[in-house]
Amino acid sequence: MNTTTDARRTLDAAGTNRISSRGAVAAAVIGNWLEFFDFTVYGFFAVIIGRLFFPSTDPTTSLLLSVATFAAGFITRPLGSVMLGVYADRKGRKAALNLTIMLMAASTGLIALTPTYARIGLAAPLLIVFARLVQGFSQGGEFGAATSTLLEQGGGTRRGFRASWQLATQGGAALMGAGIAAALAAALSKEALESWGWRVPFLLGVLIAPVGIYLRRRLADDTSSAHGHGIERGVLHELFTAHLRPLVLITLTVMGGTVSTYILTFYMPTYAIHTLGLPMSLSMLVGVASGLVMLITCPLFGLVSDRIGSRKRPILFGRGVLVVLLFPAFMLMNRFAQLSVVMSLTALMLVFYSMGSASEFALMCESFPRRVRATGISIAYAVSVCVFGGTAQLVATWLIRVTGSKLAPAGYVAACVAVSLVAVSMLRETANESID
Repeated sequence: MNTTTDARRTLDAAGTNRISSRGAVAAAVIGNWLEFFDFTVYGFFAVIIGRLFFPSTDPTTSLLLSVATFAAGFITRPLGSVMLGVYADRKGRKAALNLTIMLMAASTGLIALTPTYARIGLAAPLLIVFARLVQGFSQGGEFGAATSTLLEQGGGTRRGFRASWQLATQGGAALMGAGIAAALAAALSKEALESWGWRVPFLLGVLIAPVGIYLRRRLADDTSSAHGHGIERGVLHELFTAHLRPLVLITLTVMGGTVSTYILTFYMPTYAIHTLGLPMSLSMLVGVASGLVMLITCPLFGLVSDRIGSRKRPILFGRGVLVVLLFPAFMLMNRFAQLSVVMSLTALMLVFYSMGSASEFALMCESFPRRVRATGISIAYAVSVCVFGGTAQLVATWLIRVTGSKLAPAGYVAACVAVSLVAVSMLRETANESID
């Protein structure tokens, strides 16, 4: 009788742990989705924000200033990655995730409520820049804590699938942001959209923050486990002495992925409006298609990496095909500047981008021990995104202006992806290794 009772208790506990792990993963996924929505929705309204907060007689100059402010949100990512990454490794993932979402909600609300340049002058763009800096600080810490949580919850199996939801949530955020932007552009007049309509997504970003905080209450309090590793030399000291090589290689690996995603997902609607001449109501559908492709394909390719027992092979193949596709795709988009052509070619490129990036996040996490994991992947990701991803739209717009070539963005993406392929080839395979 006692044996039967003990067995039942063991089964019940195992079932409870599985449900708890699934709830924790769901909380990390949805919370991360909301954070990325708040951060990236700015990119879909860069053209309007440029006119309202950075007025100029030259539309390209206004756009450059606007996308430069988008890039400003990445400057503070490295600082956030260090401070909040160490906080996550020392105090626990749950504490860090709750802090990041509150910072993101406050800064997003500031963007929503800031008066335009016409009303308060220079204070308007300064407030927008400040809000973007706070958003970047928050996002710098969010990535490491959320991705570590996705990998560590649920045991040693299907790690690639769970970690791939980090990228899938970015696609979901793009889908949500572009979808709302497309709906507003279709439903409102140009005057109404520029007067108040563009503020709606930012206000929604504030309102949905409590949902993320509520969901993250389901995460286990891992403070004790964070302290239990006994970091004698300090997180940063150990990271930069014992794990410097993977840190550098992963930073270069992320470079190819982050430039690709910010050009193909968040810049393409702006490219379609400003360079190809498509109307905003249609151009935003490119962002919708891009986000949908990432949301669907990333978990599938993450699962594939688990099944074949390799993180590196999907990355090398997917990004290799992407490099080959870039120039022909951009040439066709410029030759046939139609919504159906732009959407189809962007979606095709993103399928191979997803293949080449879905398992990247598992590879990142598995390359570091738990005691420095959140800090390591936060720094690698934040530095790469700050230097390359956050400036991708600015560089692409500038290259088009300087070279006069509408194919310039393709060349920039191809160069960054090529460097990342070299870095991936130099990393060790981690799919079958223990994460602790």
